[in-house]
Amino acid sequence: MGKKIPFHSRRLPCFSRWQGLWLCLLLSASAGVTFLPDSSAYVQDLSLRFTGLSLAHPLGTDALGRDLLLRLLRGGQVSLIVGAVAAILALFIGTTVGMISGYVGGRVDRLLMGCVDVFYALPVTLLMLLFLVFVGSGTGVLCLAIGLTEWFALARVIRARTLDLRCRTFVLAASAIGQSHRRILLDHILPHLIPMLSDYALLLLSNAVLMEAFLSFLGLGVRPPGSSWGNMIVDGTQTLGEHPLQLLLPATCLVLTLLSLQTLRKREEKP
Repeated sequence: MGKKIPFHSRRLPCFSRWQGLWLCLLLSASAGVTFLPDSSAYVQDLSLRFTGLSLAHPLGTDALGRDLLLRLLRGGQVSLIVGAVAAILALFIGTTVGMISGYVGGRVDRLLMGCVDVFYALPVTLLMLLFLVFVGSGTGVLCLAIGLTEWFALARVIRARTLDLRCRTFVLAASAIGQSHRRILLDHILPHLIPMLSDYALLLLSNAVLMEAFLSFLGLGVRPPGSSWGNMIVDGTQTLGEHPLQLLLPATCLVLTLLSLQTLRKREEKP
């Protein structure tokens, strides 16, 4: 008889498939809503406030008569765009700084890692809040605020991996035959970092989606009448007693998205 698979290991692949299905549906719906008119999502009509479920409004309307389903999809679109852009920016900066620091070493390494240690010791949320207060608001600024403050841990991980790779035989051989440092970094070291970066990208994406919702909840992210899960949760807290769906729907979408991204990072255990 073969080795018995633990109960949680048997359930993990199915759970991962369901989370992947949720992300696919979210991506498809967020892409498709781009081609729908914005009137139902942004234009206020107080005569339609808090209407129930209907064919015209499958999830009803909010306190200002706006279609709740369209606002949820618009909010998901904003969260995914901000998360993806911020994650790409953080990946680029963290990978670049970590590779240069680990490969060059010496004073460059001490200078770069000293700066990283200083910023890493500061509260990330405080850095983002200060950035938004002094620079302003907007989707582009929000992407910058999150992307510029999420790469510190990644830089330290990439530096440690680069320190190990630069002593490998294939890197020493490439240096011995006269290849440039740029080519060694891009052709020999970077390909060995891609598996690590792919896993870390999902972590950065989930962190960015969460921070976008948090900043919008505080009023520093997406501003009304723009739609975001964060500001929809704020609106839902004001009518929680009479209309709980106004809070539960955006909160559920946010939680499912974060759980899905975290689940995709897990490796299936071998039997």
